[in-house]
Amino acid sequence: MTRHSHIPYRSQQGLSLVELMVALAIGMVLMLGLVQVMSASRSAYRLAEGIGRAQENARFAMDSLERDLRMAGHLGCINDTALLQAAVPAEEGLNLLFLNQVDRVANNFASAPYLLRFDVGMQGFEAVNTSPGDTINVASGTPVLGNVNQWNPALPADIGALQPVAGSDILVLRYFWPIGTGMTSFVGGDPTSTITPETTDVTTGGSGLFGIGDCKRASVFAGGVNAGTGAITVSSAGDPLNLSNFMGDRDFYDAAKATLYRAEVVVYFVGIGAGTGGTGTTGPSLYRARFVRNAAGGLDAVGPDRREELVEGVESLQLLYGQDRVVAADAPPSGYITTSWTANQVGGGVTNPTGNNASLWRRIGSVQVGLVMRSSEGAVSEQMDPAVQRMSVLGTLVTPQNDGFYRSVYETTVAQRNRLFEN
Repeated sequence: MTRHSHIPYRSQQGLSLVELMVALAIGMVLMLGLVQVMSASRSAYRLAEGIGRAQENARFAMDSLERDLRMAGHLGCINDTALLQAAVPAEEGLNLLFLNQVDRVANNFASAPYLLRFDVGMQGFEAVNTSPGDTINVASGTPVLGNVNQWNPALPADIGALQPVAGSDILVLRYFWPIGTGMTSFVGGDPTSTITPETTDVTTGGSGLFGIGDCKRASVFAGGVNAGTGAITVSSAGDPLNLSNFMGDRDFYDAAKATLYRAEVVVYFVGIGAGTGGTGTTGPSLYRARFVRNAAGGLDAVGPDRREELVEGVESLQLLYGQDRVVAADAPPSGYITTSWTANQVGGGVTNPTGNNASLWRRIGSVQVGLVMRSSEGAVSEQMDPAVQRMSVLGTLVTPQNDGFYRSVYETTVAQRNRLFEN
């Protein structure tokens, strides 16, 4: 008798190898798609952040430049151009106590130290090979510092010591601080004069340089502040800056009618910043140097409170100067800007301008400002193809590196408030 065994039927459980491979393939495709979406979102976020930071930095840089540019040549209730056209030079006009008495009487302003040339409220230095029509090759990595001969005209030693980056223009501004104060007393003398201000607005946080102005004359000088009384002492005996003191009718001020100001000397330039931007190298930044009296009585811009890093990511500062149609020193400006020049074209390539060169700087009625900005962080954007589209700032072509930094150009025109018609 034969026995037959019975094997019960069981339904299939789990996945077959083929099904497993298909599921893995579908999962990998979905994961790759998700990774691509996340990567694209991250890149878009970083690009948007880079654009936003560049725009924010550009606005801040422009605001700072515009504010100081509009103050250039401010010497009280009358501007520098009008002061130098004084009807009675013996009693009116601009007086620099940084000159000896002979040079002051002769209005020989060129004998004053360069930084203290308050007869020239604004002067620029053109970086060589960056004029309209030239091409700037933006370098990757840490910017290269320039030497004094890489600007036209050549930089004075005090400005060269600020360590500016090559390829960017430099701007020097001199003016009276916009906030002034009255005086309770003015006692002129030689070799010592004493001035007592009504408030501490001018003496607190000042540069050690001061100016007095009424509507006939202005005087600029260095002084020391008495911490107890707040009085300002002006000495021409052994002072490193003052070579003379207040001189009779030429410097007589009625304390009830004149105003006391801080006198400021500031320099804008592009230098090497402190941040690395995630690349391991330090990038470019816009700096504002403010010259202040030091312990020895001279002027310098040493220290973070004087050499201020304003904005990171400024790769190039370009400037063009709009000149009034009337350039004669003995005629008032017309208010019509007919030509725009680079700094060396205005000043004739002279570092310390005299005569006609100084007069031409006083006839600058507007300044065009151009900034080449880059993002704070790298790897946010592919650079545009120069063969398709060239970046240009005030007519100067820019060739950037394809290093992942987002770059853009910002331009504006600033009217010189103290050089406008009949101002």
